[in-house]
Amino acid sequence: MKKLTMFLIPLFLMLSCSVSDEDLATDDINGHDDNSLASDESDEQGAGTDDETELPDDNKVDENQTTDKEDNTPDEENTDEEQTVTLQEVQQLYSVDKIDSIDLFWKSPAMAGFEKTVIVRKTGDYPADMNDGTIVYEAIGENYSDADVEAGTEYYYRVFACYGELGCSKGIFLLGKPCFSQLDIVFVMDVSTTMKNMLGILENEIGQVWEFTDKNFNGETQFGLTVFVDDVTVTNEGKTFASADAIKAEFNKWYNFTSTNKQTQSSVANGDWPENSLDGLALTAKGFEWRDAEQTLRLVILATDDTFYESPAKFSSNIAVQHTYDETVTLLVDGKMRVGAFAAKKGGSTGTTNVEPGFFTDYNGKPSIPVATGGEVYLIDDVNAGTLHIYETVNAFIENTMCKTYDEK
Repeated sequence: MKKLTMFLIPLFLMLSCSVSDEDLATDDINGHDDNSLASDESDEQGAGTDDETELPDDNKVDENQTTDKEDNTPDEENTDEEQTVTLQEVQQLYSVDKIDSIDLFWKSPAMAGFEKTVIVRKTGDYPADMNDGTIVYEAIGENYSDADVEAGTEYYYRVFACYGELGCSKGIFLLGKPCFSQLDIVFVMDVSTTMKNMLGILENEIGQVWEFTDKNFNGETQFGLTVFVDDVTVTNEGKTFASADAIKAEFNKWYNFTSTNKQTQSSVANGDWPENSLDGLALTAKGFEWRDAEQTLRLVILATDDTFYESPAKFSSNIAVQHTYDETVTLLVDGKMRVGAFAAKKGGSTGTTNVEPGFFTDYNGKPSIPVATGGEVYLIDDVNAGTLHIYETVNAFIENTMCKTYDEK
């Protein structure tokens, strides 16, 4: 029994060693064993754990932050929607066009949070937004005078009401043009006998002048009338006529008067050819109720078919002229009044006397009245001949001067 046991033990050992060597060989062929796999997996897990451990707290993604950002987006959209719907604009916006400025006026909104008004200006078109153009005003006031303008140029404004963090309103639009916003026009008429036809034509055409000015100045026109022979009368006490019919009736009155051959304020006869144009112009400059020259185009339409005397000369009626040529021109220029004159070139008792000086040509070396005042002169004979219409001529004169500064002569 002992011998058999001793034999079996070595045999068992040999078989065990053989199996182990085969297993090892198989493992070598596969390139790894189960322990190495576990170790690799353990290393990878350990590496991942180490990375998370090494990240500072500040660099970790904060879910609350992400949520806040997402929550803010609709808030911003709501703010934009709120601006469009509820941010109140400035109120009662309007402008007054002057020849050398555009004055803007408005009322600030009553909405809580309002901080300032911003005005953006452009030429050519309205500003698309607050960055499209020049910001000319940014303050809390309720008026602005834009003096950096050129006469006759159109300026486009957009006016915003701003509310701090809420932003600004969409803005409202306004167009301004540095032109005279109103017109004062006074007709200074020689009403001596030879002017009957001129008065009749003007009576018929004054309505067309009225319509033209009403359209171009939005009803902001004042009409006046001064008449003269040797003396002078500023009619209607220097006040404007209330309607076209009212001034037409006044022209008719003086049309009929021309047949009397008298003075405007007395029955003294008119015995000579020169008439008192200088006092007619000077007393109009002094006696008519002219409005502010900064926003009012001031025009005088003179009509006479002869020459004039100057102070201290007297007419045959013994009526003395009150003003010199220089005094008259100074009154007109200082008052920024332009003279459009219907005048003759020949006159006097025979119709051959040169009566151009002071109207068509210089007077004693001094510029004519139309030239000195930046006005125009027209041949009255063309009116009498029917080749020149008063209303067309006067309307063109208005149109030519309504967007010019007085210095543009």
